[in-house]
Order: sequence, then structure tokens, then C-alpha cells
Amino acid sequence: MSAPKTQRQHVSFAWQGRDAQGRTVHGRCSAPDAGLARAQLRRQGVQQVQLQRVWWDRPSRVRPGDLSLMTRQLAALLRAGVPLLQALNMLSRSLTSVALVDVMQQVQNDVAAGTALHAALARHPNHFTGLYTSMVRAGESAGILDTMMERLAHTLEKNQALRSRVRSALMYPCAVMGVAIAVLVLILVFVVPVFEEVFQSFGADLPWPTQMVVALSEGLSASGPLLALGLLLGLWWWQRPQAAQARLQTAKDHGLLKLPLLGPLIGTAVVARWAQTLSALLAAGVPLAEALEPVAQACDHVVFARLTLQLQRQVAQGSRLSEGMAQSGRFPPMLVQLCATGEETGAMDTLLARAGSLMETELNDRVNGLSSLLEPLIIVVLGSLIGGILVAMYLPIFRLGQVF
Repeated sequence: MSAPKTQRQHVSFAWQGRDAQGRTVHGRCSAPDAGLARAQLRRQGVQQVQLQRVWWDRPSRVRPGDLSLMTRQLAALLRAGVPLLQALNMLSRSLTSVALVDVMQQVQNDVAAGTALHAALARHPNHFTGLYTSMVRAGESAGILDTMMERLAHTLEKNQALRSRVRSALMYPCAVMGVAIAVLVLILVFVVPVFEEVFQSFGADLPWPTQMVVALSEGLSASGPLLALGLLLGLWWWQRPQAAQARLQTAKDHGLLKLPLLGPLIGTAVVARWAQTLSALLAAGVPLAEALEPVAQACDHVVFARLTLQLQRQVAQGSRLSEGMAQSGRFPPMLVQLCATGEETGAMDTLLARAGSLMETELNDRVNGLSSLLEPLIIVVLGSLIGGILVAMYLPIFRLGQVF
């Protein structure tokens, strides 16, 4: 009995060549060896291939904006009557994202070999989520792939808009706090020691605010290398895949939801994205029990992803979705009521889309209110910190002036 053959590991190659029109094209591909990589490129119509192995190839990510734009372009090509294989070829030549070009070329090769589009996309789970493949599969089954791609592009754009609103609301305070912390560290590490030398020449006892600032400066200077090492270890831990990063992501998502101001904002954004994604899948004809799994992936939030998978198990066992949502306590009563009404009337996709729009409006109001509240709050907090340090540093000098 012969031993089973081991699968050869793929390596990455950077290639350059000429297409059928004689234009210079380039990109990256993965294959077991250079010969198979050349054969793969020849099947794509690339001639005069020059290969160079990439020894350190960090997997590049596809930006959500590029993915939604590519989906919109593919929908337009299919709507114009262009065959799928030809449309994929045109996309591979017109896209600007190198990572997306490589992925779409592999998808094109799989489709040319007879694989269905949704199955070819499912081979790249880092780029195409369960939402994406589920809607493509529904479009292929119903023969309305162009309509499904347009609806998918619309869903991706709305989800990306929700993420952008939350990030824009958090960007300003995070940037200001980062600069303020850097300024405070510089003051404590470089400015306070100079004042400390002057205070030692006085030979008098320092006020307790000054003693606190001096002790903080000494502690920060002594533990600076350890803090830098801890930061590097934290970054390394964040880059670790699978289990370690999953635990860190879970702790972070739980912590953010508990914050007094940002928690409701993040929760509203995730629930709005949840409702819009489920509405798009139900409108595409995907059954509810099957639609909840890609909805969990599209949540991009560990807490709601696990909750959605739990709801999927309950629905598969015959329970109503609205009952599970009400028991979880994570969904607003308005969404639960609309979902219950949709289950009774059979119009859940329409009502979920309406609920998503209402929560999107609520999110905009929360973002505007949070922005107007954070600006004066940040000014007061930072002014108090920096002003307190300066007063503590000059307090011994003021007392010395009173003595003389």
C-alpha cells in the first residue's frame, strides 16, 4: 500500500509579461513551482513571462472600498450582457488594487475550469465573506446574478458608510488624546527632571503636588524601556493569528460595548449593519436559517457574531427569531417588534431594511451629539492635566518668592 502523496506548498512569485495587445502587465501569483506559475499565466494570455520568487510575502488585504467598487463594476458588466468569464477578464485588467487583481485572476481561472462563481469566491474567505458568497450563490441559482451583484454592492457600500461614520467620530478624540499623551510624556521625561535639579538646590521640602509629579516623572523614566517592550509585545501579540488574536478581539469588543458614551454608538452601528445585511439576504431569497451565518460574519463584532450564531441554532430548532432577539437583550425593542411583525406578515426583509434606515438616522444623531460633547470635554481634561503639572512645577518657586 503506497503512502499518500503530500500536497505541495504554494509559493509566491512576482511576474511581468505582455498581454495579447502587447501591453506590459505585472502582478503576483502563487503556485507550487515556477513552471506551474508560467503555465497558469499562459492560460491567462500572458506572454514573455519573467518570474521572481517572493521570499517574504505578507498577505495583502483588500480594502472594503475597492471590493464594493469591483462588485459595482461587475454588476454593470453583467447588466450590459457581457459573459461572466469575459467580465472577470475585463475586471482583472482594469482594477487598481494589486491584491484584488491577484484574487480575481485566480477566480477567473477557477471559473474557466468550470467552477461556479460562488464556489470560486469561497476559496478566498479572507477577501469574500459569507455574505458575499451567499448572495452570489442566490443570484446564480435564480439566474439574476446581475441584480444580486447590484444589491450586494449597495449593501457593501451602506455597511462601509456605517463603519466610516463611527471611525470619523472616534478619529478626532483619539488623535487629540494621542498627541496630548505624547506631550505629557515629553514633559515628564525631559522637563520635570530639569526642575527637579533646581528644587534640590533649594534644600526645602517640596509641596505634595510637586512631589507627586516628580515621583511620576521618575517612575516613567525608570519604566520607559519596560513600557516600550510591553508595547512591542502587544503589537506582536496583535499580529498573532487565530486563537490569541481572537481572545484579544473578544475582550476588546466586550470592553467597548461597556463604555458609557462609545458603547451605545458602536452597538447602534453594529445592529444597523446586522439588520441591513439580513434584509439583503432575505430579499435575495436566502432562507432565514442559512442567512444568519453570513450575517454573523458581516457583523465584524465578536459579541454580535456569537449571538447571531446562537439565534441561528434556535431558528433551526423551530424558534422564532424575534423571541431569541428579545431574550438576548442586545437588540432595541423597535427592531424586535418590526422583526416579529415581519415574521407574521412575511415581509421581514422590507421591515428590516426600514429598521436599518431608522437606526442609521439614529446613528447620525448620536455621532453629531458625541462630536459636540467630546470637543469641550477633551479641552477641559487636557487643560487640567497640563495646567496641573505646570502649577505643581512652579509652586515651589512661588513659595520661595514669598519667603524672600
